[in-house]
Amino acid sequence: MQQKQASGLDTKAMIPIWGMGYAIISMLFLPWFSIPFLKQFQLPTKYTLWQTMQGIENLGKSAETSSSEKMNVLLLSEIEKLSQVVKGIQIAAVILIVLLVVAIIYTLYRRARAVLFVRLVVGVSVLLPVSVVALVWFGNHFLNERLGRANSFMNMTMKSYLQLNSFPYAQMVIGVGIILAVQKLLNIKQEYDTLPYIYRSKQQDTGLAKRTKVAIVIILLAIPMVIFFGIFFLNDRSNLFIAFCILGLAMIPFAFVFERRRPQARELLLIAVMSAITVAGRVAFFMIPQFKPVTAIVIITGISLGAEAGFLTGAMVGFVSNFFFGQGPWTPWQMFAFGIIGFLAGLLFRKKWANYRQNRIVLCLYGGLATLVIYGFLMDTASVLMFLNDFQWKSFLAAYVSGFPFNVIHAISTIVFLLLMAEPMRRKLERIKKKYGIMEAR
Repeated sequence: MQQKQASGLDTKAMIPIWGMGYAIISMLFLPWFSIPFLKQFQLPTKYTLWQTMQGIENLGKSAETSSSEKMNVLLLSEIEKLSQVVKGIQIAAVILIVLLVVAIIYTLYRRARAVLFVRLVVGVSVLLPVSVVALVWFGNHFLNERLGRANSFMNMTMKSYLQLNSFPYAQMVIGVGIILAVQKLLNIKQEYDTLPYIYRSKQQDTGLAKRTKVAIVIILLAIPMVIFFGIFFLNDRSNLFIAFCILGLAMIPFAFVFERRRPQARELLLIAVMSAITVAGRVAFFMIPQFKPVTAIVIITGISLGAEAGFLTGAMVGFVSNFFFGQGPWTPWQMFAFGIIGFLAGLLFRKKWANYRQNRIVLCLYGGLATLVIYGFLMDTASVLMFLNDFQWKSFLAAYVSGFPFNVIHAISTIVFLLLMAEPMRRKLERIKKKYGIMEAR
């Protein structure tokens, strides 16, 4: 007999409260904008909302002392107007912080009636980062005209005088998400079926088409947009923020596996184990440049556990392993490159995996070509975007030519490890799935 267990204020319902907590912390303590060129004057470059006037004053000081910019950037009257605008933003931030605290308390004690109030408060809080974004945009436009620079896309983003950090952008995205989903998340009457695990494992997974379409849109559109957003608008200053965004997006299609049921710990543990094995493999072969089993294990994971699990594993490997090899603006690119190889492997070899001996050559060819073309092309492109300011075809061509020998070594290593590891790991994974009744994530 099926039983029902009321969820109460579960993890989903706590998401609005976590989002409001992040908004409060970001407004109180986190730097919202920076002035990168102040580094040459040994002045603070990052500023919170409460340090905005200090940033404006430092901007004026640097222009007065610079040998290349003799003119005063800001007149006294203009500084006074900016001071009034800044005070208005700070007062608005204080009011919003109070409202968000009240909304959190109201949500915890009167959840059923908190939907409209929370939506209103969070909607108003989104206006604060929007106003800061507008202020920085018009500020860069003004400074470019005053200093005789063109208002081109590059001068307004990557080479701009004033640059926003990731925190106001994150507050906007989280705020919009709360506004759209708060009613469903705060539905305390929702109940979950506690079905027997054996029965649940035999249920047919009907979410394949929907899950695959969502994954394709996220991987081919959303994640590249996030990476390029980090390059141009964050100037590669928030690579960890971009990495967390990629992990969050990678979890969305994987979560569709459990759309009609709750996940079991054993199912999530299997993904975690495969990610740990891949990280350990990359670290174990640190002394041999490019000769590592990472791509091969990610491909095996994608084929055995599903395309979504392959992308999630590849993204996790790129993020976690760089805590040993060093985090940087290359981390999101590696996460995307490893992930998309695992995702494509899960799609291409899903129906042919059972006949491994007949398709071993095809699998190895895919591994080598994917490593050479996809991973090599993406990382060589990233090297130009990360370290060069003049995006010319000659720069890209030089990067591709110089990186080709390393990409060949990486491709050969993938082929070798697929030959050695694919069949033994396939048997182990199939045995685990059958032994514990784990539903195939496909």
